[in-house]
Amino acid sequence: MNAAAAINTIPQDGRTRRRILAAAQKRFAVRGYRHTAIADIAREAGLAAGTLYRYFADKEHLFRAVLEALHEGWLARAREVLAQPGTPVERLARLGHASIAFNRENPLINSVFARDNEMIFAPLLDELHTRFTRANVALIADVLRAGVEDGSFHTSDPERAAYVLFMTGEVLSRNQHLYLYEDVLPVFQDVVMRGLLPR
Repeated sequence: MNAAAAINTIPQDGRTRRRILAAAQKRFAVRGYRHTAIADIAREAGLAAGTLYRYFADKEHLFRAVLEALHEGWLARAREVLAQPGTPVERLARLGHASIAFNRENPLINSVFARDNEMIFAPLLDELHTRFTRANVALIADVLRAGVEDGSFHTSDPERAAYVLFMTGEVLSRNQHLYLYEDVLPVFQDVVMRGLLPR
């Protein structure tokens, strides 16, 4: 039995697990993956290092759990925003604003989308970036498909159009030395929406 499987057989307290994840998220956001030790996280959580190993096999499993929780939190917020009434155009605009707010509140997730290999080691970074990008593109593609169905949008390929939207937004959010993303977002939306509107 490997270490990760063995941990699944140990009774765990949900409150302690959440405490570990919160401490780990804080440490990883400040110091990055490479410069954060299990002992640092344990200290931040007010626990013995041995306690962390009852919940997570090693630092990589803990890091994955932190980022999974962050991404699930984002997807939940995105679904909530997209479920609100409005046209597909309005729903996409709300999604952009929700993304800005979430990224501001959770800087660690930006490390994945910014492909910050100082914060996250390369193989894991590539894996997480691909998985998180696919999930976000799927959300946007669903809105585009709904817009095509009701006549709000024109695109022959909602999936690839969603990918272009997501990746362009990602680049804009990473390059804010001239203009803040929230200041550029209305212009981005205007350009994009005009391109998606029926001809």
